[in-house]
Amino acid sequence: MIRLPLTFGSFNLPTFDPGADGPPDRMLARVQSLAVLAEDLGFHSVWLAEHHFQPHGGILSAPDVLLAALAARTRRIRLGLGVVQIPYHHPLSVAERVATLDQVSGGRLELGLGRAFLKCEYDGFGVPMEESRARFAENSEILLRALRGETFAHEGRFFRFPELRVEPRCLQRPHPPVWVAAATTPETFTWAGENAHHLMIAPLLSPDLASLAEKIGLYFAARERAGHDPATGRVLMNVHVHVDDTFDAAFDTAAPHVLRYVAETRAAGASTIASFKRDGVPRDFTHYPALGMRWGGFTPEDAADKGTIVVGAPDDCAAKLAELIDNLHVTTVAGTFDFGQPVETVERSMRLFADKVVPQLTGEEAA
Repeated sequence: MIRLPLTFGSFNLPTFDPGADGPPDRMLARVQSLAVLAEDLGFHSVWLAEHHFQPHGGILSAPDVLLAALAARTRRIRLGLGVVQIPYHHPLSVAERVATLDQVSGGRLELGLGRAFLKCEYDGFGVPMEESRARFAENSEILLRALRGETFAHEGRFFRFPELRVEPRCLQRPHPPVWVAAATTPETFTWAGENAHHLMIAPLLSPDLASLAEKIGLYFAARERAGHDPATGRVLMNVHVHVDDTFDAAFDTAAPHVLRYVAETRAAGASTIASFKRDGVPRDFTHYPALGMRWGGFTPEDAADKGTIVVGAPDDCAAKLAELIDNLHVTTVAGTFDFGQPVETVERSMRLFADKVVPQLTGEEAA
């Protein structure tokens, strides 16, 4: 398979505790300043996650608003919604906000779509988890028709509306590049491939790297069966990254913060796992209990060894990332550089990554 050019981005999914992290405006300013730094360092993209109602990412409950602010502070870097949790939202409203953001950013938007997996969020929006896949499919269809500028009516299971057209149109035609977040469910990988979308993965959210590689294979096979050139499919990998002068220095700094990060993730999913044990696992989420079991036994040492987090000196990080890129067909490395370390430490890690890791991976390292 022809390998597309490798690009690099910054992915933001912060845990937020006002007691430890200060007021919300400080955290939101931090996210913006690190995004501006990413542009200054030559990164291709910056991505903001979407979560709700809890410390795990909940401060980014309106990522499109924050990306609009970043559009005014940056000029080149691509701005990624990573991802819109589409089962929760009215797709016409999402289309209006996406198209407006694409316009005000000068056509720099990247659109990620996800099915979501936290019961507290489904309950908060009044959406049954059992409807997850059906809502994802219907809402995505409506969203993309609207973004293409079609005049259309819709009569579906969840939404009905008369003939209309969403304004404004996207600046990018037919719409911004579409990425689908996939973690454990094979059908999601297949659906993304069948519909010629790009793929977003996170090794930390997958039960193991071998099964993740198999599911990525399903994605490319589905693209080919549907008549889409597999070589045009892109794979974005989100992975926690911390770079320092030595492996020990990087690991010692990163370990306590990644432990807190995983603990917040586990806490966010606790109600989901509890409901699965009490009421049974919904058909659309049969692969998720294995992920919960993996988080229960998480250690930074094991994660660093396997590459589900990438820490070390520049040479260490480049070697581990090169292995992941090859095994998982990665075309974009989107590092989560900020997972609670002091901001000066995050900035230094990003600079080391741009100056000493990226050149090794792109073949541009000075002789």
